[in-house]
Amino acid sequence: MYNFSSLQARTLLPVIISVFVFIASATMTKVANSATLASDLQSLVTQGNDINTQLSAMSLNADNSCSELGAAVTSVEAFITAINTVAASINTLSVDVDSLAALDDLAIVAMNSSSVLPVLAADITAMNLTSDMGDIQSAMDAMLKLSDDIGLMADRILEMGDKILVMSDNIGDMADRILLTQQIQSTNMALTQSFILSTQENIVALTRTINSSIYALPLNTLIDTASTLIADMNTTSLNESNMSDELSNFENRVSIYLDAVVSLSNTVNANSSLATHFINSDTLTMFGDLSVANAALASALNGYAQAVNTLAPTTNVTVLDDAVNSMLRLAADIGVMGNRIVEMGDKINVMADNIGLMALNIVATQTIQQQNLELTVANISAAQITTVSVIADYGL
Repeated sequence: MYNFSSLQARTLLPVIISVFVFIASATMTKVANSATLASDLQSLVTQGNDINTQLSAMSLNADNSCSELGAAVTSVEAFITAINTVAASINTLSVDVDSLAALDDLAIVAMNSSSVLPVLAADITAMNLTSDMGDIQSAMDAMLKLSDDIGLMADRILEMGDKILVMSDNIGDMADRILLTQQIQSTNMALTQSFILSTQENIVALTRTINSSIYALPLNTLIDTASTLIADMNTTSLNESNMSDELSNFENRVSIYLDAVVSLSNTVNANSSLATHFINSDTLTMFGDLSVANAALASALNGYAQAVNTLAPTTNVTVLDDAVNSMLRLAADIGVMGNRIVEMGDKINVMADNIGLMALNIVATQTIQQQNLELTVANISAAQITTVSVIADYGL
């Protein structure tokens, strides 16, 4: 009997050791991933602060505006590439305080970058009083390009933060700190977009000429798809047994919708790199309608977050876990769509050749987009906060 037991022990011992080694290895990998991410994010903060130093030192005039703005655009685009590289490397990890602190700092970096834009726009406005329109047209184009890139930079920082949240496996332990980071990001994103849109409005007011009815069909298709999604989300009630399946279904549908939005965004970007646009009022109206629809999607998502929170105490843990993960992915996708919608409008404005004729409509559309982006960010933030609270409360 003793020999048989010893034989069993000798047989099982390698298996037990391998299990412990696997667990230790996985834990060490997550710790290493967290340390690497914190270091990468801190490097981005340093790079971003260097850009802000560069922007703050700029004072534009007729002689240096193009070269100064061109150098700033190059720096910001290099920063965006660095952000994308870090975001692409993010895997499952245990998020730590250092990483969240760096995300806070990055949100502030983006806001500080955008806060310089109105000052630079004022420099160009002063140039307009003493220079020919032809002499400052390139400066205005470069200014719009810089504001667009800073907006893109802010979007990528926010999306990277969402990805870190989705990939984190210790949300419950870090819930309070995550909520603080989301609040900081939401506040600074609203300020960033306000600075950017204000700058673009001021630059638009200086120019004279806009076209792009080729986007009418895909825009109408996106608006119709969003309307159907909104109606279905608002009429589909969640309960303890269906929440996981229903949210997974909407997650898949929103993902397909996101692909369509990104596809149109890529088309607009490609066209903008080759030619100017002549925008009509119908196109601007549709961009405004699309931003309204995205805000409504975010609002419906926030309603689902509240429903999940209410149903959580009586829901099976496995079902609840699947539901909150779908909620986080839905929030991230709707946030990306909100950013892409604003980016498309910015790209067309940057490459427009009849801005002056459409100035009032452009300003009206940008105001609508800003308001709805703020609503989108607020609802997504609220949904994420509620979802993170559920994760923390129920140890998911």
